[in-house]
Amino acid sequence: MSPVELLITYVVLPVMSVSYVLYLLVVYRGPTISDRVLAADVFFYSIAILFGAVGLLVKSPVMTACVVVLILWAYALDIYVAKYLERGELGD
Repeated sequence: MSPVELLITYVVLPVMSVSYVLYLLVVYRGPTISDRVLAADVFFYSIAILFGAVGLLVKSPVMTACVVVLILWAYALDIYVAKYLERGELGD
């Protein structure tokens, strides 16, 4: 393995894994809905960056497509929560 692969495997991935767990903890137990949404956004965008980096490393176009879908899903979550906070209902 190259030094970069070793660094990614033994330093970056464990640190990112711990951060994902902390993001999900805030999503689950956040003090306010805004904190939960922000933690979910950071979680989704961090996962998208990880998928994109892995997709580039393994030269997989499918991973890139997954990144686009994941980012659009996170954006839709923001729109729905903003609508709920603005009007108090999701409705039509």
